[in-house]
Amino acid sequence: MPRLRLPSCLLLLLAACGGDGGRLPSGTPVTFHFKMRGAASSEDFHAEARSEAAVSMARAQLQLPVEQRRLFATGTLEAGNGGNLGWSWHLTDLALVESAVELCDGKPSLVEADLAYWLGTVRSFCPWSSYVHAEVRQGR
Repeated sequence: MPRLRLPSCLLLLLAACGGDGGRLPSGTPVTFHFKMRGAASSEDFHAEARSEAAVSMARAQLQLPVEQRRLFATGTLEAGNGGNLGWSWHLTDLALVESAVELCDGKPSLVEADLAYWLGTVRSFCPWSSYVHAEVRQGR
């Protein structure tokens, strides 16, 4: 079984290390809808993936049953909605990871409730219980 994983990993690494830094062509970010395990839908959020690696990883997660989607969102926090449902913040540099420091873990409502602290001190958001729920279709 490990042999089957190696080609997939190599392809993902090659996509991430392309000559353009793994960036998608200008103007083509892909938005993903994230849910929080064990939380109400009011904690859902959207984030844009701008790198080929992040888009590929998110789409790969969507191919798995929900209970097997173990990668969670992380990124730099920025002020302003940025297409992020009803929140007054959004993520940039979206990545999907298996682990991150506890400081940036939380719920979207915690970020919203103390936005100055999160933007000025923490500066990133990595909700451990988040998972990719869907790819958002633009223009609907």
